[in-house]
Amino acid sequence: MNASLEKLVAQLDQNRQQFSTPCYVYSIEDVANNYRKLKEKLGTSLIYSLKANSCLDLIVRCGHIFEDGIEIASVGELNLLPRGESPRYINNPSADKSFIRAAIASKCTLVVDNLFQLEIIREFQGKRPIKPLILRLNPSTLDQFVEPPAGTRKDHFGLSWKDAIRALETCKEHGLDVAGFHVFRGSYSFAKLANSTAQAALKIVEIFEDSLGYPLSLVNLGGGFNSNWENENFDFDQYRSLLSEFPSHINITHESGRAIMESAGYFVTEVRYVKSIEGRRYGVCNGGMAQNFLLAKTESAFKRFSQPLILREGSVVKPEEEAGSCFLVGTSCNKEDVIGEVKGFDVKPGDLAIFSHCGAYNASYTVAPFLSLPSAKSYLME
Repeated sequence: MNASLEKLVAQLDQNRQQFSTPCYVYSIEDVANNYRKLKEKLGTSLIYSLKANSCLDLIVRCGHIFEDGIEIASVGELNLLPRGESPRYINNPSADKSFIRAAIASKCTLVVDNLFQLEIIREFQGKRPIKPLILRLNPSTLDQFVEPPAGTRKDHFGLSWKDAIRALETCKEHGLDVAGFHVFRGSYSFAKLANSTAQAALKIVEIFEDSLGYPLSLVNLGGGFNSNWENENFDFDQYRSLLSEFPSHINITHESGRAIMESAGYFVTEVRYVKSIEGRRYGVCNGGMAQNFLLAKTESAFKRFSQPLILREGSVVKPEEEAGSCFLVGTSCNKEDVIGEVKGFDVKPGDLAIFSHCGAYNASYTVAPFLSLPSAKSYLME
C-alpha cells in the first residue's frame, strides 16, 4: 500500500462512523504532489481540467496549487468555482450565447471551437472587455506540418485549418486580440504524440504571427497524460529541449486532469449482503455504478474488473492461494452493475471495499440520477 492508502485504512479503522458510504476520499497531498511532479517534468505551465474532478471542497483546498489556471467546460462548473486569482479558460464546443456572456463577465479566457462562436463573441465587443482569444485547432490541422501518426482517432473538436485561417482574418479585421492556439490529440496520447504535436505547433506559431502581425502569448499543447505517466518510456529531457525552440515571448502550457487526480482518489463502499447463484458468489454493496459508473467497465470490450482492498473489522483481508472469487455488485437493477472482483476469499456483510485510482472522472462521469439513488459523499484527507 502507498502512504495515502495506509492513512485512509487507519482513518476508516479509527473513525468508521464518520464516513458515510458509498463515498469518495481524496488526498490533498497526493493532488499537490502529482501536479508539481508533472509540471516540473514538463518545464511549462500546467492548467487543471476541472471536468476530471469538480469536488468543490477539494478545488477550494487546492486552488493555490492550480496557479497556472483551470479549464472549465460548462456553466455549472463556472458557477461552482469561487472567485480566485488563477486564470480561467472556457473550452466547450457547444458553448452558447448565454455561456459566452457569463464567461466574458467572469473575465475568463475563451477558447474558440468554431466560427459561429467567434461571431457570438463579436456581438459583445465594446460592451465588456474581452480577453485575448485562444483558437482551438482540430488535430487534423497538424497533419500538413508533420507526418500523420498511424492509428490516431479523428475527432470533431476545434477548427479545421481553413476555418482557422478565416478566424485569424476575422479577428484581425474586427480588432479581436488572439493570444494563441490550443490543440489536443486525445486521452492517453501524450507519450506517443507529444513531440510531433510540438513540432507542428512551432510551424503554426510562425503562420499565426505572420497573419496577425503581432506575437502570440500562449500555446496550449494539450495533455493526454496517463495516470502512470512516470512509468512510461518518455524522454522529458528531449521534449523540454524541443520546447525551448519556441519564441521566449510565448507561454507554453499543457493541461491535465487524469494525471493530477486519478491516483489521489479512493472509492469506498460497504458490503450489505452476500449470496451465491449457480456457484458464483456476489457481494451486494451500498454503492455501485450509480455512484461510480467507470468501475462497471460498461465501455470496455473485455472487462477486467478492479480488485479492491477489503477492510474487515479494522484489518486488511489477505487473499489465499487457490481460493474462490466474489463479484461486487451495486444497488441498481442493471445487470451491468458489477464494480469489482475479489479474488482469494469471500467477502462478508460489513466489509468495506476500497477502490484505488478513483480520483479522476469516477465521480464526475457517472449516472447518479438513476433510480434516484443517492450520490456518493466526498471527504478530504490531508
